[in-house]
Amino acid sequence: MSKILFVLLVLLMMFILFTSIESRAREWSRIPQYFVNKRVTNFLDEHRITNCFEFLETPTNLLLKCWKNNRLTDVSIEILDAEWRDNYDFPMSASI
Repeated sequence: MSKILFVLLVLLMMFILFTSIESRAREWSRIPQYFVNKRVTNFLDEHRITNCFEFLETPTNLLLKCWKNNRLTDVSIEILDAEWRDNYDFPMSASI
């Protein structure tokens, strides 16, 4: 009986932990106007992202394959703009 209670207690603690992580508050920091480029560059530099190849997946999604610590790393820069998605005609295809 005590093993079942222990397992239930562990599961309850894991549930509380994982749900609290997803609902955490986010603190947004203001980037001064005209300094977004510098902030993105600093972010890539801080994470040692270098020597990249690019692929434009969509007009608003840039995919990069870059070196980081002597390993190939995937980087995605995506603009999530509802107005653009509403006006863009996504091609659709079917094959048999």
